[in-house]
Amino acid sequence: MTATFHTPGFHARPLRRDEIPALQALFDASPEYFQIVNGRHAKPDEAAEEFDELPPPDMPFGGRWCLGLYTDKDELIGVAIGLSDFLAPQVWHLGLFWLATPWHGRGVAAALYRALEAWAQASGARWMRLGVVVGNARAEAFWLREGYIEVKRREAVDTGGRLNDLRVMVKPLEPGATLAAYLERDQRDRA
Repeated sequence: MTATFHTPGFHARPLRRDEIPALQALFDASPEYFQIVNGRHAKPDEAAEEFDELPPPDMPFGGRWCLGLYTDKDELIGVAIGLSDFLAPQVWHLGLFWLATPWHGRGVAAALYRALEAWAQASGARWMRLGVVVGNARAEAFWLREGYIEVKRREAVDTGGRLNDLRVMVKPLEPGATLAAYLERDQRDRA
């Protein structure tokens, strides 16, 4: 299968349904994220739920992608799941960007994220949007380093087992794609 995007030593491509057990095994072997966000280990069907999850019907989107993140030897090390044209044209939402724990702190996440962002922009995205759980310090710091700006807080959101506050964050991807222009498109994220 052809890579969607790549960076030296790593690539992303659509995750196949038959690879869900491998993703589940990664989730099980790296429980830290699930403990921080949900207060529990990954459920036995966590990977399948992530693979199939869609937003509610009142949240329109243009397309959905579920990408496996792989080494150059095609070893699955993480996943990126998102939506294009989410709630507004040219707004891409990153629902999950996750790497197995052994890959943390090595610069791999930043390299893969930047490749994902370049792919999104080349595919029509002008803004990237995501929600990060307040208190997930590593993730909060990572997204701030990547240039995301908080536009709103959502309180008591069920993230899969625990009610969390979320920082809704946005990153303009090109000149002219200002936060003001984003908020004109996506009224829901106005503070």
